[in-house]
Amino acid sequence: MYEGLRPESRPSLTSFASTANYRPVSEQFRTVLSGKGGFQSFPVYTISIPQPEEIMTISVRFTEQDWQRIERDWNAWWAGDLDRALVVLETHAPLAGSADTSTLTKFGLDTPADVLLDNWQNILEGVNYHGDAFPKWRVRFGPGVMAAFLGSDVSWTPDTAWFWPLEGVDSLKDIRIQYDPDNLWWKRVKEVTLRAVERWGNQVLVGITDIGGSLDILASLRGSQKLLLDLTDEPGEVDRLAREITALWLFYYAELERITSSVRRGNTCWAPVWSPKPGYMLQSDFSYMISPRMFRRFVLPDLEACCARLDYGFYHMDGKGELPHLDMLIGIERLRGIQWQPGDGQPKAEGWLDVLARIRNGGKLCQVFVTRQGAIKIQKELGGKGFLMNIVDDDMSPEEAEAFVEHFRR
Repeated sequence: MYEGLRPESRPSLTSFASTANYRPVSEQFRTVLSGKGGFQSFPVYTISIPQPEEIMTISVRFTEQDWQRIERDWNAWWAGDLDRALVVLETHAPLAGSADTSTLTKFGLDTPADVLLDNWQNILEGVNYHGDAFPKWRVRFGPGVMAAFLGSDVSWTPDTAWFWPLEGVDSLKDIRIQYDPDNLWWKRVKEVTLRAVERWGNQVLVGITDIGGSLDILASLRGSQKLLLDLTDEPGEVDRLAREITALWLFYYAELERITSSVRRGNTCWAPVWSPKPGYMLQSDFSYMISPRMFRRFVLPDLEACCARLDYGFYHMDGKGELPHLDMLIGIERLRGIQWQPGDGQPKAEGWLDVLARIRNGGKLCQVFVTRQGAIKIQKELGGKGFLMNIVDDDMSPEEAEAFVEHFRR
């Protein structure tokens, strides 16, 4: 199942992280407590980088010169040296045959990985990349799939997946965060990630799956309503579990990043962001429902720990309920940027110019999903520098998309 991965040793998470050039953080984040109260060790793998003759042909509409341009312009954007906004825009040619864009959780665990990738290759070969877009594919098993790695049952809809509370758990003390190398969902995510990298090589950048945020994962394991009560009734146990989840999160991330970065095209994740070194779109959707005081205690330390390990950490701020936490997010020194998603039923991103200005004036980069008119409004009012604008109009021809990018950049 895992061709190309060779287990070599079982060091602690500390030594694993050091081999991936991650920065040291406090001791509580370096190891994970096992269910028996001891420290858990993890397997380390080396990656066999696919050779050109081993890579299955995929006809992406992207050249080596395009990749060089992506690297140049995105690096300049990260460094603050790009005087314009990044504009990410895709158009799609008619598909040659049928395709299913549902979450990968829909497909049985015994479905061969290549069957999934055949489906998505059909889609990828029909994409036109405009502006600062690049060929990417996200390993999409639903938001916060780490809950499934820890025993949560999974159900799905075409657009997302749901992770259900653990059975037989009466209190937080009954929850133990353990690494299970034989968990079927963890093995599946790793298998599909590896096979995509082996198959497409450096022609398509494979994004790390949506692992989840610490409290989001805990809410899946416990149930959101119960966890809201636990924040007051058992705050010490919430602290314990949040830290253990973060420590194991860092391991899962490092394991997957070693696979996806092996082709040396840079990094991406479940969110459409390119970075030259390890990066990720962090999140805590559960934070919509908690106070700034609780955010500071239960969420902020975990975000800081993840940012300490990431060169290009970003944060997915989902909905106006998270706005009370914005100043704390801006205050995370190693957090590079914030993605603002206003939420369902709210004005689009261009209707929140004050929020966007706070993010940029706080020294953070900012990603938004906007229409063409929304992008023009933001650039007119706030300027383009430091913004990543993902254009969501779905009615453009390739010619119209190219014309818009050229006009917008001028």
